[in-house]
Amino acid sequence: MLDAAERVVSRDGAAHLTLDAVVAEAGVSKGGMLYHFRSKEALLQGLLARTLERHMARVADLRAALPANAAHGAGRAHLAACIERQPVEREFGLTLIAAAAHNPDLLAPGRTVLAETSAAVRDLEAEVPTARLLWLSMHGLHFLDILGISPLSDDEKTELRAQAHRILTKTGDPR
Repeated sequence: MLDAAERVVSRDGAAHLTLDAVVAEAGVSKGGMLYHFRSKEALLQGLLARTLERHMARVADLRAALPANAAHGAGRAHLAACIERQPVEREFGLTLIAAAAHNPDLLAPGRTVLAETSAAVRDLEAEVPTARLLWLSMHGLHFLDILGISPLSDDEKTELRAQAHRILTKTGDPR
């Protein structure tokens, strides 16, 4: 059902994300939908949780690829994941922003992950003094894309990500 919800948002826009639209897209009964997601808010929580799970799985993969004795492995993995191009659909990102505006409590799990990530990236500054600057700039680049207001070309964004990666890897390969 979460896949169906993402398709509805990507195809029709955030304003059209309703339980009925997801039921139609998923080809399930309304009762089946309500069993898993009793409200649109619950559906949004599910979408956010899955987004965080995907991100944390990528961070875990990057950390596992590091040498066992790599210093500041958590910070390196989080920053490397942030530097990578994020495949989040613009409409999906806008849906999460709209949901947060409607009910800021929906973002509580995201706040927790960001606090943990910030601490890990801050610890990395012992090796990479600009780690938090890189982390925040990559998030800024990502959100400009979500909002559809980035003044940068795809080539410019790729070059900025490459520069960030070079800075990170000066002290060891994060992969």
